[in-house]
Amino acid sequence: MTELHPYVVFIPLLPMLAFPVILILGQLFNNREWWRKGLKEGGWIAVITLGISLIFTLLLLAEVWDFETVEGKTYAPDEGHITYTWLEHTRMVETENGSFEFVELDSTHERWSIDFGFQIDHLSMTILFVAAFLCFLIAWFSLGYMNTDESNAGRLHRFYAEFALFSSAMMGMVLADSFLWLFIFWEIMGLCSYLLIGFYYERPSAASAAKKAFLTTRVGDVFLLIGLLMLFDQFGTLSYERMDHILQENGAMLSVDVIRAALILLFVGAVGKSAQFPLHVWLPDAMEGPTPVSALIHAATMVNAGLYLVARMFPIVAAESMLHNLEIVGIIIAWIGGITALMAAAIAFVQMDLKRVLAYSTMSQLAYIFVGLGVGLWAANTGHEELALLSFGAAIFHLFNHAMAKGMLFMASGSVIHEMHHAHHHIDDGDEHDDFDAQSMENMGGLGSKMPITTVAMAIGSASIIGLPLIGGFWSKEGIIGAAWESLLVSGGLVMLVPAILVVLTAAMTGFYMTRMWAWTFLGRPRSEVAAHVKESTPFIRLPLQVLTIVTLLGIVLFGMGMDSTMVDGTFSNHGHDSDHHGFTDIIIGALTGHGHAYNAIVAWTTIFLSSVIGPLYALRIYGRPLPQDEYLPNSFTLITPLLTNRSHYDNSKWANSKVANALRRRLYFDEVYDWAVMKFITGGAMLAALFDKKAIDGLIRKMSSTTLRASNFMRSLTTGRATDYLVMVGLGVMALGLLLLPGAI
Repeated sequence: MTELHPYVVFIPLLPMLAFPVILILGQLFNNREWWRKGLKEGGWIAVITLGISLIFTLLLLAEVWDFETVEGKTYAPDEGHITYTWLEHTRMVETENGSFEFVELDSTHERWSIDFGFQIDHLSMTILFVAAFLCFLIAWFSLGYMNTDESNAGRLHRFYAEFALFSSAMMGMVLADSFLWLFIFWEIMGLCSYLLIGFYYERPSAASAAKKAFLTTRVGDVFLLIGLLMLFDQFGTLSYERMDHILQENGAMLSVDVIRAALILLFVGAVGKSAQFPLHVWLPDAMEGPTPVSALIHAATMVNAGLYLVARMFPIVAAESMLHNLEIVGIIIAWIGGITALMAAAIAFVQMDLKRVLAYSTMSQLAYIFVGLGVGLWAANTGHEELALLSFGAAIFHLFNHAMAKGMLFMASGSVIHEMHHAHHHIDDGDEHDDFDAQSMENMGGLGSKMPITTVAMAIGSASIIGLPLIGGFWSKEGIIGAAWESLLVSGGLVMLVPAILVVLTAAMTGFYMTRMWAWTFLGRPRSEVAAHVKESTPFIRLPLQVLTIVTLLGIVLFGMGMDSTMVDGTFSNHGHDSDHHGFTDIIIGALTGHGHAYNAIVAWTTIFLSSVIGPLYALRIYGRPLPQDEYLPNSFTLITPLLTNRSHYDNSKWANSKVANALRRRLYFDEVYDWAVMKFITGGAMLAALFDKKAIDGLIRKMSSTTLRASNFMRSLTTGRATDYLVMVGLGVMALGLLLLPGAI
């Protein structure tokens, strides 16, 4: 077997080392021209280190997949387990006579150490590539987005340092060989998200959004920590490899009830990190951070962490000793995913902030992945191996497709917002535009001819999210929906009825709100003077959009290569499952061509019709307008040009002013309910705690202090400083001792 090279440690280490380097140099040389203009306040340091990490990732990726071609064998997770010993120690044991002695390390005794290791399998490499690739592109994008804004001058070293640490934490979390190290890097990401969302801390809204994200995700993290402690109580370790070994050798000795509860608690942690119902409220407000932060959090790193955590549950749920005992875990995950998918898509209908539309789209698409993982967990635990692999492969493939498309969409939205800001600053209208909102789609329109690269990029990214046929997101979304319906109609999983229905409805809604966003931004006449003066001119922004456009369009190639199955190879290899399964491709193609089960074709074509025809056409019917005279869309949009007309369009004002729309604008009142609960219970409890602290704790301390002061005052009164007084006291003392010593004196 080819030995994995030691450079794997540099993948998370280099960005981590860049963190203090950028901070220190920024503090020392912040006013130097070479630092601000040459190194772009540390931006080039971040880009170079992330670029090197990406190169190492690609080398490692090629080496991992080379095991199959060179060795002619299936790659298994333990083949890529690299361990570094931090501390090594002896063990104290009790002898037969009750004394204790140290046991030295030798071949007859178990080795005791504190280790840090890397788990390198197809799952971790897939997520690692997503993180490394997107972090590098977003850092490159930031050079054009952040450094051309004069208001950021002098503080960008803080941004790039936190960006590098965030990227390092994500890579470390994915490569970690245990739930313990996963949790450590998980918390580092939580800290960095707080710092990056609150980058513009002088704005009350940004400071509030940062605290909201931090506290909301901490709720999930508390449950995650409790779940990890419960797993440690059962297994005596949190190492993936050792837990797997215990499951195979001594699984019958474990408490199924405790493990079931622990996995549900782990999922609560994933719900907080990936912004799923009911801990979803932080994600839309996170848009207060700079746009590169939005792309980093919503595409490359933080929100994918929860999905990765759930994916790491599969070996536990699929273990033979756990079969038919943990299916409730998959059911809960699938239901939460289905509910979140529909709810977030509905709220996206009424959003006018460009980035908030993408935020709710992120919540909805992540929920799709949770449905796929939930169905896969249920199938793995109930013995439906083929369905488990189909659903798991589709979910991870959708994670890949969504990350690429959503990273591109956030950077495209950043391109629009940046150029809107740039045009606004060049318009000499006095104070008229002081409150101008460059993120509101109400101020946009007609940008299709002014920003052709961004227009095409956002259209292709939206098409992938919608699931237009042959584009990346189409294959993975159809796989998830097909797996949900197969679990219902073939495998007897009636409990999956609600998630199966919800994901189909969400598909139709996605087609509508994503087309609405694109049309409202790029079609029609400019709805503000600023939009009329926009030009696509900022450097460093175009390259990431062009690269991600190509990657998104390559979805059909990756699908044809069987990447959906390659991404999850080895996940079930230790549990008797066939890791060479490639049924995902066969099932989707069979469903589309009518060669599979009848229900497959019905579900597939119904979903395509709703998401790719009804939703987009309905949105164009309401919001589609032609560009002004003598302005044209890029040639890629020749097919939709005849659909754009200035004739009377469907009037949706009744719906827009309805109580339902108002409830959606107010986010279904979740924020208000949570604010009420915080004020009613948490704040009330805090006030009671403060009162107890003041009256009981502080009162006791003050009582002790006052008693000590009175005693010291009394002693001070006896200390007069006169010799005659001291002689009298000495005499009295001698007389008292004499009386005590004389027999019969008392």
